[in-house]
Amino acid sequence: MRHEVSLINLLCRYKVKGKVVEFYNDPVKVDEYEKMCDEYDGTELYKVLVKHLAGNSTLLELGSGPGNDINYLLEKYIVTGSDLSDEFILRCKKKYKDVPFVKLDAVSIKINKVFDCVFSNKVLHHLTHEDLKKSFKQQQKVLVRDGIFAHTFWLGDKEFTMEGMLFVFHNRENLIKLVSEFFTILETYDYKEFEEGDSIFIVAKNDKAA
Repeated sequence: MRHEVSLINLLCRYKVKGKVVEFYNDPVKVDEYEKMCDEYDGTELYKVLVKHLAGNSTLLELGSGPGNDINYLLEKYIVTGSDLSDEFILRCKKKYKDVPFVKLDAVSIKINKVFDCVFSNKVLHHLTHEDLKKSFKQQQKVLVRDGIFAHTFWLGDKEFTMEGMLFVFHNRENLIKLVSEFFTILETYDYKEFEEGDSIFIVAKNDKAA
């Protein structure tokens, strides 16, 4: 349980609904969250993404949180940020005045635009299996044909709720199989966030939408 608690305390990403959103609309908790994310470095993920997504592509980030990935993404892409937390959106708008930020949840993704890429970093682990499938289906609609699906996930065999937040750790093979129902896998990149092999970055192509 100690490992699970440490993960919860250090997860530097977007939260989806219910109590999760309430938690991340509290300015004091958001201050604490941002401090925990100070040392975040996503360089290895960006190196994978740039292999599959051309410069100046349009990119929608699901769950921008405090904006840890925005700096790099802006160097390469035309970014639209999003979150379901009003507090995160407010702070991101102050930091990145030229970036549009919209209030979205990761399931319905209600936005009247299409993008070359939909990206998230440790966001979708808060979705149930059924909601994850709904998210994938909706991402097919907000991506251009042959657009890029790019998301990181926790790997493992745990699923639990704490502080009203759902955390799902996916079996690698089952997750890849699920993604492959909606997209064509281009690359899977296993990496260490806290423990060896605890994370995977999946990059896929949107070529299976009806």
